[in-house]
This record gives sequence, structure tokens and C-alpha cells, in this order.
Amino acid sequence: MQGSYCKISIAYLLFLIGVLCIFGYTPTNDGEGYIEYAQTCIAYGEPYPCYPTIMGKPFIWNIGQINLVALSLWAFKSLVPLLMLMCVLKALSAYLIARIAETLFTHKVGLTALLLYVFYPNNWGQSTTILSEIPAITMLLGSVLLVLRQHKVSLLIVAGLLMGLANWFRPVGLAFLGSVFLYYLFFDRSVLAKKFGSLLGGYVAFILIVGTSCYLRTGYFIYQSDTLWFNMAEATYETSVEPHYNSEMYPKGTIRYIENREQKTALECSDIWKERSIEWLKENKMNYLKKVPGRLVYMYMNDMDNIPAFLSDKSKSENNYITLPYRSLLSNIGTLTGMQWFGLLNMIYYVLLLTGFAVATVRLLLKREIRGMFLPVFITVGGSLALVLAVHGETRFKSPFMPFIFMMAAVCISQFLADRRKRKLTER
Repeated sequence: MQGSYCKISIAYLLFLIGVLCIFGYTPTNDGEGYIEYAQTCIAYGEPYPCYPTIMGKPFIWNIGQINLVALSLWAFKSLVPLLMLMCVLKALSAYLIARIAETLFTHKVGLTALLLYVFYPNNWGQSTTILSEIPAITMLLGSVLLVLRQHKVSLLIVAGLLMGLANWFRPVGLAFLGSVFLYYLFFDRSVLAKKFGSLLGGYVAFILIVGTSCYLRTGYFIYQSDTLWFNMAEATYETSVEPHYNSEMYPKGTIRYIENREQKTALECSDIWKERSIEWLKENKMNYLKKVPGRLVYMYMNDMDNIPAFLSDKSKSENNYITLPYRSLLSNIGTLTGMQWFGLLNMIYYVLLLTGFAVATVRLLLKREIRGMFLPVFITVGGSLALVLAVHGETRFKSPFMPFIFMMAAVCISQFLADRRKRKLTER
């Protein structure tokens, strides 16, 4: 049964490599920042974070991904090896999604989830970028699979290490760690201490290893990115739920502004923003919470972040996005460009995925089949809420939760087909 997963995943890998060869690297705003930081680290002769990327910088960014960029540039003077690795990890993610869905449900659900994933247009161009989502998601999925299938302490420690490694690339590890804790608490309580203790031990061990390594080099115990209070400071004065890409980054008269910021470290800035933000939150709890539903809607309103990979001109990262005239779509349908039609096709697919997720969740709840659905639903819903409580909800921020939406959409399709077969049998 796993042979079919492997064959499809390998075919998907070859397809992704083909997309990369034909359409090439896709610059992004964050990716350009990663390259800048990586080049600084290479020149300084140390991994990220190093002193020049701490002093005068506003925050600690995604550590694992910047170090991967630096490694590729240092060893090969090129991003191509890194992009090839992105293709491999993306295909591996597809395989892991199938294995997890099979473990939670059935082989048919696993196969359906895999097919939904590989045929989803927004997945095709992601591996042409150097963003942090692909490595983080792959490590998280690997960790979840080990949690579900393994009972040995040693392998659960490995799962914890993988979760810590994923967090090193993108700080969403706690959402997954908390979800697994509740899964053990509700469904495997007799071995909660053994299993979760092993997982947590691996997670903490990774933090201690990378944090101590960074401390010995820089004097700072840093083990993950730290952009929380940078984003929270903006939330104290932002006027809408979406990110403010083209606005002044440090406007005077706001919490975000720090005099002589360039002479402070990223950690000092974080501490200042933390103190200021907490004081503001004490007086404005409801004002802040009122934005959370809007942030959640904004994060899930579309899923086209990787469609620009297929643009004919991708030279300027700030122009690499696709928009659709949602409010006047019907009246402007005849004026859509080819890329907008591609984006619209992807959006229809995406809406069907969300619908499938919702339908499957409700049906499984009604049937009281809670165990299988718990991790996919809790990671998606709980993780999304935790994220928008902390930061504004960019549309690509939901990427770590999308694999579980594919799984639940596959459950919906499986249920639909099963119901259809039953009706045909009764009609006979």
C-alpha cells in the first residue's frame, strides 16, 4: 500500500523539479532578507545569528532557514542546491501526509489526501522559493507520524528533536506540542508521562543544544526566531487586520518607534516592545481581541501565495503576487489575465478543501469518531487561533496547518463515496 504513496511522491518530486527548471527561482520579500542575512553571516564567518545580525537589527528571524541559505551560498555559491532540497522536502511532505492520514483513518483516505495535495496548484510553486515553511512543515509532519505510530522512547525522543528542529525553522512547535499533549491526555492517558515526557525531552534537548551553541558564540541563548513583540507593537496602533506592508515601519509617536534603535540589539528591542505592548494590552484587552476574528478571516480568505512562481517576470520580489477582483468578479470575469484565471481555479479548489474540512469535522463529531479527527482539527483550529492571537494573520502563515485540511477534505470525499455506494446497494 505504501508503494503507491512512494510512486506518487516520486512523480511529484520530478514534477516539482520540472517546475523549478522551467520557471526558476521566485524572489520574495522575506527570501531577499534571508539572503542578506546569510551573506552577512558568511562574511563574518559564523552561523546565524551572529553579532552583526543581532546588533542594530529589529528581531531574530527564522534561524534554520537563514542557515540553510548561508550553507548553500557558502558551499555552492548558488541557491540551486537549496531549491532542489526544497523540492525533495515538499515531495516528502506529500508522502508524510498520506502516511498520517492512513494512520488516523484508512489507506483510501491517505491516498486521497496525497492526490489532493499533489494536484493543488498553490503547492506547485512553493519549492521555487527559499521561505521557511517547507522545511518546518516536513519536520512537523515527520514528528506527528512518529507520535502516532511509535511507542519506543528513543523514537519519541527523535520526534521531539524533529519538532524542535521544525521550530528552529519556523516557531510553531508549541502549537503542535500542545496538541499532542492533549491527544495523549484524552486518548492515551495511561502512558502520558512516558510518551509525552520522551517527546518533550527531545524537544527541550534540541533547544538546549542550539541555544547553548548560540550562547557560546554570541553571549545570547537564542533557539528560535523572535518576532512576536515586533509584530505585537504594530498591533497596538494598526488600523486594520491585514498586514501593513507599505507603511512606515517605525512611525514616531507609536510603541514601535525606539530612539537610537540601530544602537540596540534585537533582544533589547524585543524587551522594550514587550514591556510597552503588555502595558498597552492591560488597558486595551477588548480592542485587541476584537481584531482576532478579522485576522483569522484574513489569514484564510485566500491561498494564492505561491501562484506567482509562474509569472513571466519575477525579477522584483515586491511585485510577485496575484490579486483577484473578488467584489466585482462576475462583472470583470472577461478581463481576467491568464494568471488570474489560474489563481481563480486555485481559489475554487481551496474553497472546496475548506468545505470538505468543515463537513468532515461535523460528520465525525456527530458520529463521535473523535480520536481520528482530533489532531488534524485541533492543530488546525487551535494553531490558527493561537497564531492570530499573537500576530497579524498573513495568508501564508496558515501553511503549517494546510496538510491537515487536506487530510480532513480526503475524509469528506471518502465519506461521500461510501454513502454513494450504500445508496446504490439499497436501490438494488
